[in-house]
Amino acid sequence: MIRFEPTVYTHFETKKETPCTIDFISSSKLRFTESASIRRTFLDNYLFIYVTEGRLSLEVAGDTLKLGRNSLALISPFMYYSGTSETVNDSSGCHDELEFHMVEFGCSNFTFFPLDKYALFPDADAARGIMAELADKYTRGEQGSYIYDAILLELIYIAEKLTKVATPQEQLAERIRDHILKNLMKPTTVDDLSDLFMYNKDYLSRVFKAKYGTTVKDYINTCKLDQAKKLLVTSDISVASVARFLGWEDVNLFIKFFKYHEGQSPLQYRKNSAL
Repeated sequence: MIRFEPTVYTHFETKKETPCTIDFISSSKLRFTESASIRRTFLDNYLFIYVTEGRLSLEVAGDTLKLGRNSLALISPFMYYSGTSETVNDSSGCHDELEFHMVEFGCSNFTFFPLDKYALFPDADAARGIMAELADKYTRGEQGSYIYDAILLELIYIAEKLTKVATPQEQLAERIRDHILKNLMKPTTVDDLSDLFMYNKDYLSRVFKAKYGTTVKDYINTCKLDQAKKLLVTSDISVASVARFLGWEDVNLFIKFFKYHEGQSPLQYRKNSAL
């Protein structure tokens, strides 16, 4: 489970005005080689459906949603939904093959973007890799709920981006943020990002702060600190392992960083959180 607290997150995610938790529940990948249907089901939680092959017609609260290849749908809780595959006519002829992913999760207060009964994203190719990764890890029974929650959060951010048209500057800021989130286990500096994205570091910093209201350095520190705190509370791995996981080769530098920001050592934080 990941919890968003206003005092922690709103300095770079200004829309989150109230606490919010997300909690990954399950992931599945379904494939059919002939006509298929999803029986009418009542949802207790949020549900992502992503079509990788074929076409799927969904009925949600009396509305019909047409999902083709690379389409993503997000359905709110307390809804009935059902679905049927549709025949595809293309250069290879008529066929009914259908493959799609489903990810179910809980959320105490969904504030990432406006969502009533459902949201439909016809062109969500960016979600393909994340859906496949979640299904693969879940099928293999990998442990560590924080891993699933982190990947789920990335999927929600992709859906969030698809709800709006960003300016080139906003797109650059989003690419920077995505790179930071995907590489928390590596040391990352503004100079590194400047070289990677081939922009002057002052310009890059201004663009990022205009979008998220914080500096690149502070954002990286906040993300690493938050991940470190989650690992300390939700696992029993050593402080040295936490440090290495987040890009510190010298555990003493990590401890100094943690103590500077939290006013206590990692071990003290773990002990106090267990009380």
